[in-house]
Amino acid sequence: MKRFMTVFIPAVMMLCICVLGFAQTEEYTVNETAKGDYGSCEEHIYANGGEYTVVNEPTCTLKGTKYRSCLVCGFKEIVETPKDPDNHSLVSNELTYETKPTCVTGGVGYYVCRGCNKPAERVELEPDPEAHAKNGDFIVLLPETCQLAGTMAHQCKYCDAYFNHQSIPSDPEAHVTSEESSWVVTVLPTCDTAGSMNCYCDLCSNVALTKEVPATGEHTPTEEWFVITEETCSADGVTAQLCTVCNNPVNETAIPSDPDKHVFAEEFTVDVPATCVSEGTQSRHCLYCDAKTEETVVPVDSKAHSYTDEWIVTQEPTCSQSGYKHKVCTLCDEDSISTLIAKLPHNYPDEYEVLQESADGLSARVKYICQDCSYQFVTVITFGEHDGSGDVGADIDPITKTLKIKLIPETVIRVDYEAMMISNVKRNLTVADFLKYFTNSHLFVIYNPKSEFINEEDNIGTGCRLNYETVDGVVTNYYVSVTGDLDSDGKVTAADARLLLRASARIDNLSGAFAIAADVNLDGKITAADARKTLLVAANMTYFEETYEY
Repeated sequence: MKRFMTVFIPAVMMLCICVLGFAQTEEYTVNETAKGDYGSCEEHIYANGGEYTVVNEPTCTLKGTKYRSCLVCGFKEIVETPKDPDNHSLVSNELTYETKPTCVTGGVGYYVCRGCNKPAERVELEPDPEAHAKNGDFIVLLPETCQLAGTMAHQCKYCDAYFNHQSIPSDPEAHVTSEESSWVVTVLPTCDTAGSMNCYCDLCSNVALTKEVPATGEHTPTEEWFVITEETCSADGVTAQLCTVCNNPVNETAIPSDPDKHVFAEEFTVDVPATCVSEGTQSRHCLYCDAKTEETVVPVDSKAHSYTDEWIVTQEPTCSQSGYKHKVCTLCDEDSISTLIAKLPHNYPDEYEVLQESADGLSARVKYICQDCSYQFVTVITFGEHDGSGDVGADIDPITKTLKIKLIPETVIRVDYEAMMISNVKRNLTVADFLKYFTNSHLFVIYNPKSEFINEEDNIGTGCRLNYETVDGVVTNYYVSVTGDLDSDGKVTAADARLLLRASARIDNLSGAFAIAADVNLDGKITAADARKTLLVAANMTYFEETYEY
């Protein structure tokens, strides 16, 4: 039993080694036969003079295996050999190009080892006559026609050969013509009208081209002569034959003028005008010479006077009334033309009456009285001036020469400079408080709708006007509109609501500042809603929030 274990265990170990070493090949199987004690030789005697038997050659990915056996005890010496990076055993059949061959140049390729994924074998490649490269788009080699397909291909950029030939479908409109192709006149030309002719396709005989045939310019005259232009007293006429085709005149010939053949105008011309005391004459004149016909008498015209150049003054003008002047007719001495002479400017003295002086004492509202007619002129002056012009500077518009009022910033009052209207004015506002809204209020004189001067403690009402007048007569007027105030007292009462209701029912018509005052809700219309709102304000039940009252 002991001997059996001594022999059996080494044998099993050797078999395992052989199986592990030879698992990668099916070409060799180790058969061990023990001779004597296994591995008991002190010095083995190997077969084949000690040379190894190769089981597996080493490759680029696997180690190799070789062995030799002792002839005495059967001991096997198994040896692994290192990998051989140059021995590729799993070479791909597919060629990989390093440089592809073209139709004129060779290339370089290699086969890849599937084991190490490295080039295993390099190959020099010959030029490939089919390896063309296109140079741009297709080139038409044979154009298509109306009956035949064409051909196009790519041209090689290396050898100029054509490849990848493709067909071009035939085109029914691609007709073929040549110098020998026939032309046929389809529409004959006339003397003034061009004709046409067609060229037919050499392949399908359909019309390929059409072109114009120029007009001949050769007229065929009639035997009869026609008058084209009548002769007159001062101009020759024209006679000609007509073309039988185009009806245009040909072979034109002059007709001598006839001094007795006048052409008279349809309307009469006045030869001698009629006056207030004598008859005139009129006649029809020849259009080409001075001849006249149908000379008739024009009756006396009682209004056809001949006035003198100088005016005769009947009444001299003054500053209060216009004057009159007239001219006398030199023919009849009875009728005359008259016109007005403008009033003279007022004759104001240097002295004036101060009506109201400004709080700062720098200006005042004054009155001048004309020495001739007693006309009263009210204006504002700054002290030191005696002509009443004031010192308004940039407040005057240089074009219209009207005074532009200036509101203080962030005021609710609105000024329409085109309509010369001041609106959105609160009720119960005195003149003094109203003027505080303007930076140049000292220049104004304020009148009520009856053109009466009002003081600063009076209420400002609808229809009041801010007046500024210069001594040369330029007047600026701004009209005031107080919201809800229609009777011009500056207050809002039931009377105003009644007037507004009548206007909404179209019984009364409102215009100007009064129409603006009636539109209390600022919707652009005068309705019963405005009257209702005004009545509530008059009863102190609400206020005009649209005018920012509070």
